[in-house]
Amino acid sequence: MSVARPVYSLRRRLVALLIGVVALLWSLSALVAFRTAHAEADELFDAQLVQVAETLLAIVATNGSTSVADEMAEHQHAYQLPVAFQAWQREAGGWRLLVRSSEMPTAPATAGPGFDEHDLAGELWRFFTIDHAHSGYRVIVGQAHGARYRLAGEIALHLLLPIVVGLPLMALGIWAVVGRALRPVDAVATAVGGLDARHLAPVRVPGPLPAEIAPLVGSLDALVGRMTGVLDNERRFTADAAHELRTPLAALKIHAQLARRAAEAPAREHALDQLLTGVDRMSHLVEQLLTLARLDPDAGGTGAGPVDLAELAESVCSALTPQALRRGQTLALEAPVTFVASGNRWWLEVLLRNLVDNALRYTPAGGRVIVAVDAATRRLQVADDGPGIPVAERGALLTRFARGADVEAEGCGLGLSIVARIAEIVGATLIFEDGLGRPDGGAGLAVTLRFPAV
Repeated sequence: MSVARPVYSLRRRLVALLIGVVALLWSLSALVAFRTAHAEADELFDAQLVQVAETLLAIVATNGSTSVADEMAEHQHAYQLPVAFQAWQREAGGWRLLVRSSEMPTAPATAGPGFDEHDLAGELWRFFTIDHAHSGYRVIVGQAHGARYRLAGEIALHLLLPIVVGLPLMALGIWAVVGRALRPVDAVATAVGGLDARHLAPVRVPGPLPAEIAPLVGSLDALVGRMTGVLDNERRFTADAAHELRTPLAALKIHAQLARRAAEAPAREHALDQLLTGVDRMSHLVEQLLTLARLDPDAGGTGAGPVDLAELAESVCSALTPQALRRGQTLALEAPVTFVASGNRWWLEVLLRNLVDNALRYTPAGGRVIVAVDAATRRLQVADDGPGIPVAERGALLTRFARGADVEAEGCGLGLSIVARIAEIVGATLIFEDGLGRPDGGAGLAVTLRFPAV
């Protein structure tokens, strides 16, 4: 039972991340722009104070105090922010106030020429004072910082307004662009979802693939290729196994029927002996099938380690010597020194047992089988003086249920398939060569395995 995995929308996540990043960068840009604009605005407002102070001083010095209010009313509209002012005239013993705006107090707002900042009526103001050197006039102008802040806020609002309006439009644009960019992903998902489990084929997507998706499709195609090979192999194995099992099962049924119908004891005993022989053959076939089925999964690396093939060959030959003696065969071992190879000991034992068992089954009674282990050349060989196999037909021996020239032998045609699979797992090279010589001038078969260095 498959476990449901949490899923999320890649499109939504990309859009959210892009919008978030854009909004953050836009906000930071607006903040920097606002601070820069505020600093430049302060400079402009200070320049405005200086300009207003000079203008007011000129008016006071030339026209007197009576026309100051009217002149300032005419010029005030030219400035962005209202400017408060005081005009003073030096007299004996101090300064006399000539004129002031309603925001200014009756006392001097600052103590001396230049810029100054302090509170006025509970609010921070910035003042500028200028004196007329010859006429004895002094002008003080000021602006409330609150007005400057309000203007800076309006600037910030104008900077943020495009963000508020543009983000939704940008989100729609990013959604459309991301959706278009992710079309190949949807196409790959559709193509993979449309694969037929019974007839797997490479993923076909119209048009070119992005470089980020092409490796995924390549991996999927490789996986499909491997699965196709496995499924084809299993189909052939199932068909061949069904065919191979049908004959011995039919033979078992015939022998059982003969034993049941036999009226005399000798005939019944013969039928039962044949039945037991058939059961033994069937057991061997089923055992080989199960072994081959266990080899098919990619689990050959499990339990791999150093294995002494000389010691393993001695163990296998000892176990199979009774089988050779029953047939009058000679089973010899040539393993003068240890030979260490890397692999799973159980798999290597299965490999060696199948090679020796196969040689014994296909070698006639009285024949010879030699197991040779050579550490110098990293070679393991099982040779016999049986009927042998023509060179042109040796390649077919690795297919499942393939039989040698002696089709009447007790083998089931799976031994060399098992050997080939284990050799592939452990990285050994399998070679068919001429075996031991026979009196008639022919030669049997030798199966040689060359193992890589540990």
